[in-house]
Amino acid sequence: MKKSSPSLRRQMSLIILLCWLLPMAIAAGAVGWYLLSGTGRQREQSVMEQFQLNLQLAADRVTSAAEASRLPSYDPELRTAWNQYRQDGEYAHLYRQCSALLTRLYQSDSRFRYAAFCFMENPREKSIVALSSSAGLLSSRQARDQWREALPSVLGLALGLDTSVGFLERDGELYLVRNLMDADYRNFGILVLALNNDYFYGDLALLPWASSVTVDLGRGTDLTVKGEYIPGEHDLEYNVRQPDFNLWGCAEVDYSVLMAGFQTYPWLLGAMGLSLLLLLLFTFRFFRQKISQPIRELMEGAGQIRQGELGYQIASGTGSREFQYLTDSFNQMSGQLRHQFDQLYQEELTRRDAQIKALQAHINPHFLNNTLEIINWQARMSGDVAASKMIEALSTVLDAALDRKGSPQVRLAEEMTYVNAYLYIVKERYGQRLAVETDLPEELMDCLVPRLILQPVIENAVEHGIGPSGQVRVILRGFRREGLLILEIENDGGLSREDEAHIARLLSPDCDTRNEPSGNIGIANVNQRLRILYGPGRGLSITKGEGSAVIARLTIGRGNVDYGSAIAALIVVLGVLFSNIANRVFRPRDDI
Repeated sequence: MKKSSPSLRRQMSLIILLCWLLPMAIAAGAVGWYLLSGTGRQREQSVMEQFQLNLQLAADRVTSAAEASRLPSYDPELRTAWNQYRQDGEYAHLYRQCSALLTRLYQSDSRFRYAAFCFMENPREKSIVALSSSAGLLSSRQARDQWREALPSVLGLALGLDTSVGFLERDGELYLVRNLMDADYRNFGILVLALNNDYFYGDLALLPWASSVTVDLGRGTDLTVKGEYIPGEHDLEYNVRQPDFNLWGCAEVDYSVLMAGFQTYPWLLGAMGLSLLLLLLFTFRFFRQKISQPIRELMEGAGQIRQGELGYQIASGTGSREFQYLTDSFNQMSGQLRHQFDQLYQEELTRRDAQIKALQAHINPHFLNNTLEIINWQARMSGDVAASKMIEALSTVLDAALDRKGSPQVRLAEEMTYVNAYLYIVKERYGQRLAVETDLPEELMDCLVPRLILQPVIENAVEHGIGPSGQVRVILRGFRREGLLILEIENDGGLSREDEAHIARLLSPDCDTRNEPSGNIGIANVNQRLRILYGPGRGLSITKGEGSAVIARLTIGRGNVDYGSAIAALIVVLGVLFSNIANRVFRPRDDI
């Protein structure tokens, strides 16, 4: 007679008594050691990350202060007053204009304690000081006294700055120094902003675990914002590099404050041991209840699904919340199998839309910088009308890039407004050397194209399309072919073997634009956007034409659908499906 197996409850009771208590005691000790050591490392890492974040925040604020110091450079009233002073030598009018400018720009700015300005002609006598709203108890007289004491150091620092910014520290005060240039790029004055240390470094001073914090902006601008700095004795050190400066910071950690929270861990370990004993008692209770039946029902349900009965449901009412949760989860999983296929398809569409939006977000900062330089030059050298037109053109390009309406596709006519705005701007740069010819039939203007799909390609043609004669000739034409919209941009720049290899890499489907310089991602993004929207076989190609001509061709659209091939493919798929079903139903069975 076959001996019966012991019950599940008895087996589990023996396993718990023999194999659980001892491992749990060892695990409790290991967890305690891990918490004390691992949590300490995590706390140190968290402290370092918090210090880096606060230092980065301080660097961003200093960058904003440097940007604010550029404002007087673009003020036309100051330049007019200075030019008038050079003609008639009347200082009173110049003083009033400068004082009004400093008051208007910096009086209500909480980033600065006061602003000072001096002219290079007799800087000690021709100086202006304007208090800010964040000056606190600092009076105007005290500010002037500080300014006079710092003036020799400011003049020495300004000599080597040119158009960049510099920083100076004196008696706990941190100054931002910038030279102001006239239209001939001659230094006619120095702007000095006394920084509000509480605004820039207040977050660093409030770090509870730091006993001392020191920052340095270079050239001997060490500033201790908390505690007392001891050279060579610091636990944390970090450097934030910015275009105009490097902000270095160091901190000394007070480990008594940092480890204060670990004193409760012995009590926590004791509570864990007690909880393990209670868990053991509750486990015996659970195994006395109905366990085998819910497990058997779950196994039977899994067998039904394995046999192909999708949507199989298990009856509820297991008598245990945990098993009830498992049962409900099983039923939900079984009922959503078909739904998941549709959901995966929808997620794929969403991913493609996200890729398109990410590709559309790239913009060439070099183009914007060049445009702004041209506008600045035009505003200085000519009247306001030309500058206004360029600003309008730039506004059109920026509106297209920002895409406030959120429409990924636009009519070709609207896309041409962005192209024409860009061409207006670059014509101011190239003048008569740039010639643009457009051959777009009127019936194509209602075609939908991706937003900003032409501007990067035309920009590439203009930048690299200088012919042997020194002229830039660009031809834009469009036509339909087999249900597709073809747009071609031609220039006379020519292609070398290195250019062809570079273009082939950028237009490769595997090209990763994150590893490319910002000036190379334009045509790669155009190609990827077209491939994502319309599938393989569409996109951008750049080939040689006759002579030195280079032709960039954009293929847009899905083309004519071959319904005959699609129906034939569907019939083949249905035939395979019915064949598999017939084999399953009519195949011989071994148990008959």
